[in-house]
Amino acid sequence: MKKTVFLIMLCAAPVLFKAQTGTPLAMYAGNQLIFNPGFAGAYDLFSANLSVRHQWVNIPNSPKLMSFNAHAPFQSQRNAMGFVFQREVWGPQFVHTTNITYAHKIFFNPTTFLSLGLQAGLLNTVTDWNMVTFVMHPEDPVYWEDGGRQVSNRFDMNLGAYLQAEDFYLGFSVRHLTMPRFDEVRMDIDGREHVFHSHVRRQFFVMGGYNIALSRDLDLRPHFLARYKHTNPVSLSVGANLVYDNRFFVGSNFMTGQRAVSLVFMAEVMEGLRIGYSFDMNFGIIRPFQRGSHEVSVNYFIPLWNRFDDVRVRRNWQ
Repeated sequence: MKKTVFLIMLCAAPVLFKAQTGTPLAMYAGNQLIFNPGFAGAYDLFSANLSVRHQWVNIPNSPKLMSFNAHAPFQSQRNAMGFVFQREVWGPQFVHTTNITYAHKIFFNPTTFLSLGLQAGLLNTVTDWNMVTFVMHPEDPVYWEDGGRQVSNRFDMNLGAYLQAEDFYLGFSVRHLTMPRFDEVRMDIDGREHVFHSHVRRQFFVMGGYNIALSRDLDLRPHFLARYKHTNPVSLSVGANLVYDNRFFVGSNFMTGQRAVSLVFMAEVMEGLRIGYSFDMNFGIIRPFQRGSHEVSVNYFIPLWNRFDDVRVRRNWQ
């Protein structure tokens, strides 16, 4: 049965760009720059985040994600810059995203602003059929004479808006705005060339969160993330974190698209350094064949300009 699951994933690989890119993260609330450029410079901090996710452990060649991003506001606080690198692995397919981010803030008062962001960069894809063993005649049209490795590079853009106040945030973003097109040339048995076209579908995100002060040091922070792509159903993540002294986080998420529940733990182990871990329990049809999903996040931040009286308030969603 494991072979059947792997075969389904393998057959889907050539159309992943049309059907499924963007591995879901359980700890997305403080890592929004990877899908919303408006999040850049949201705090008076330099912030760097490294996230690693291994999905559906125990299934061969299951999806994996590595993401690194860093961002900071300028001293004026009205502009910010950021950088994002992301690597996704889906069986024989590797997707690399490298983006530079710029965001501009419109302040309504010292703690409430609207940030408009733009990301632009390179979308690199590698499909390595050498990872797969085919039992077929070498002249089969699926067989690749060049060794089975395809590499493509395309320009890509993302847009986002992010509204933040002391007690809540709300965001909207569009990924793959330019819908990069990939052309694939194959040779049939008779030596004739056939060109296949595919596009990266636009993805739309809506996210939000609210801070409920339970006591002087204890907060409850519900949050959500909705994602939509044409031909795909809307996927929704809903969760909440219980936060003590803005340093210790315990929470849970429910992801409809994955039919999974995530348990999240995060702690500020030293000033400016947070380490988080989440474990997903899957309740879908794939449940008997896997042992959950694991995610680790490391976040390092440094206060910069201390423009406002309470810098810790500005870290609510970090």
